[in-house]
Order: sequence, then C-alpha cells, then structure tokens
Amino acid sequence: MSELGHRASPFGKLERTLAWRYLRAKREHGGASLISIISFVGIFFAVAALIITMSVMSGFRATLLDALLGGQPHVYGVVSSYTEDEANALAAKIREIDGITSVTPYIEEYVLITANGRKTGAAVRAIRNEDLATMPFLKDGGKAAVDAGFGVGRNGGDVIMLGAFLAAGREGLGVRPGDKVEIITSQQTAGPMGGTPRSKSYIVGDIFKTGSVELDSLYAFMPMEQAQILFQSKGHYSMLDIRLKDPEKTHEAMAAIANATGNALYTFDWKSQRESYLNALRVERTMVRLLVMVIMAIATLNIIVGVVMLVKNKSRDIAILRTIGLGQGGVLRVFLLVGTVLGTLGALLGVLVGVLVVLNIHYVESFINLFVQGEVFDAETYGLEGLPAILDWNEVIRTGLYALFMSMGVSLIPAWWASRQDPVSALRFE
Repeated sequence: MSELGHRASPFGKLERTLAWRYLRAKREHGGASLISIISFVGIFFAVAALIITMSVMSGFRATLLDALLGGQPHVYGVVSSYTEDEANALAAKIREIDGITSVTPYIEEYVLITANGRKTGAAVRAIRNEDLATMPFLKDGGKAAVDAGFGVGRNGGDVIMLGAFLAAGREGLGVRPGDKVEIITSQQTAGPMGGTPRSKSYIVGDIFKTGSVELDSLYAFMPMEQAQILFQSKGHYSMLDIRLKDPEKTHEAMAAIANATGNALYTFDWKSQRESYLNALRVERTMVRLLVMVIMAIATLNIIVGVVMLVKNKSRDIAILRTIGLGQGGVLRVFLLVGTVLGTLGALLGVLVGVLVVLNIHYVESFINLFVQGEVFDAETYGLEGLPAILDWNEVIRTGLYALFMSMGVSLIPAWWASRQDPVSALRFE
C-alpha cells in the first residue's frame, strides 16, 4: 500500500483537509454549489425556528399556568355545608399535611358591577385580611389595599380590590383607586313591591394583576365579613383555597386530604378545570415540533443534491486519490464530512441565533412593534403581557443533535456513490 494509504487514517488529517478544501473552493473551481449554500441556510433557519418556537410555547405554558395558579387554588375544598368553625377545623387538619403551604377559606359569588355608566359581570371573592399574604400576586401582601381601608371598620368596611382589566380594560369599568362602584347581587331583599336585588356601593382601594387577563377581567376581592353580610352567608364559607408546594401533585394531595379528614371534604383540583387548556397545549406543542422537524428534514435533503454536484465536479480528483492509494472508505468519509460540516455549521448558527432571540425576546417584540400599528401581541387579545419565552437547554441540545444526525444521514448517500466510482473510467472520460 502506498504512503498515502498509510497516512489516511479514518477521519484523519488528510480526509479533514480534503473535505475543508472542497468546501472552501470557489464555484468555478468545482467547489460547493449554490444548492449547498441553500441547504446550509435552510438548516440554519429551521434550527433557529424550532428553538424559538418551542421556547415561546414553553414560555406561554409556564406564563399561563403561573397566572392561573397564582390567581386560583391548586386544590378546591367545598365547605358550604359546614359552619365557619367546622370549616376552620378542617382547614387546620389540612395545613398539617406535608406539601401543603396554605389553606384559606373564601366565599365566591357572581355579581353585576356598575360604574361610570358601564356594567359588567364579575366574580366577587371574599377573603380575610390575614389571608392576603397567601395571594402571591398581591404586592406586599395587599398592603396598599389595607392602607386604603380594606377589611377595616364596621363589618369589614366598604373597600374592595378589582382586577386590572375589570377596572380599566377596554371592556372594564374605567375606574381607579378611590372611585366608587356598585355591586348588585342575585340575592333578593323583600319589600312591599316584591323582591329586589341586593346592592351596595364600594370604594376601589387597590387594583391587582394576577398575570392572567382572564382572571384580571373577572375578579374583585372583598373583605370576608362584608361578603358574608352582602351574600347572606353569615357564619359560613363557600370553599377552601388549598395551595401546594408543587401544583402538579394535586392527586397525591387530594388523597392525603381525604385520609386526614376522613373523607369529610369534597375536593377537586385546578387540572380538572383546565384540562382542555393542558390538552390543547400538549397537542399543539407536539404538532409544532413535528412540523418544524419535517421542515428541517427537507432542508437537509438539499445536502444530497449539493454533495452529488460536488462529487461530479471532483470526479477527476477522486480518481487520482483512488489511484495513489486512498481507499473507498476514505473517499466516503471525505464527502460524508463535507455534508456533515454543512449541516453542523447551519445547526450551530441556528442554535446561536435561536438562543440569542429567545434571551432577547422582549427587545425583538419591541422592534417588531415599530413596524406595526399597535402591538403585535396585545394583552387583552392574547391574554399575555408580552411575548413569553423560556429557554429549554434540553430542547436546544436535541434540536442541534437532530440537525447533525440528519445531515450525516443524508450525506451518506452521495458519499457512498462517490466511493463506488471507478477511477479508470473517470480518468478515461477526463
């Protein structure tokens, strides 16, 4: 065997040098064709698109769940049939269960709220002042509302809190802290002319944001004592708001609650209420990933055409290398390296751009807003305050490896064809 054959170790310096020279050669010298460049650009865009898309979807899911789980219980306990003391006793037992962070009683009723000539439906949630700290979205445990008089005075006073979009959204009441609103309930007050709906005026003490437009357009908070009078629920609560360290472990928590209370409490969790949300997000995430992976596969298929054209341009070089001792395996590895490098460079650039876009998503959104009227992702339309994105490094690594293996796989076809060429026939035609 010639000296070249001895020096041509698998993926050694010789093969790497040949592959790199073919990639760098100008088109007129038989180098990488325009199709190879197109395949590189296609892989770059596909990788970047997959990383950005999956990161935005992860951010959307996390933001949605954070908003929902910040503004609503993880586990609901129905206590409407118990007295206030009995409900408090059940809450005390539940607080002792490992993994449960808080248990707070509340009353919730649907009402009509009016102000400034506007009317809208809302859900009034009654809460005790000592439980305000369990609401993670209230700044400083609701200090601004308490300072304004929330829960202070006779029967809890007449100060309430409103969700941001209920107070000032497009379909809201157009009120600010200090303004008055009237709450009309479905309960009736008997009179000489028959029953009339119960109603009372309240002062807006503070405006809160849970992060969910749905909840911020619906909820109003009221002191417990005042709500018990307004809704004729003196001495009773409606529900227990049970919060967990891990909101995903609701089934384990409900089993522990049933055991601790002797099945005296009917419970259900947030998943049962939001099952359609979770299923839609899961299906959408899977389908988007498959769609972009198919697009990436199509982009890598262009490598076949690019490397085939390179092989045709370099048929004379292949024949000479074969006659001086480079084996079929060496030729295969040279052109396999060419296709793999094209895919790897495209994948690396796609990963870099995708990660940078995700890490600076708010700046990207602001830049896009410069060229459109209004906002691309309006909060009241999409239920999100800004475009969310969470970078999942496992997703980034999987995307990069998928592009790498696809590039290597499709490069095998033209590389194998190059290695099977007959050097004698190639030199004869040259």
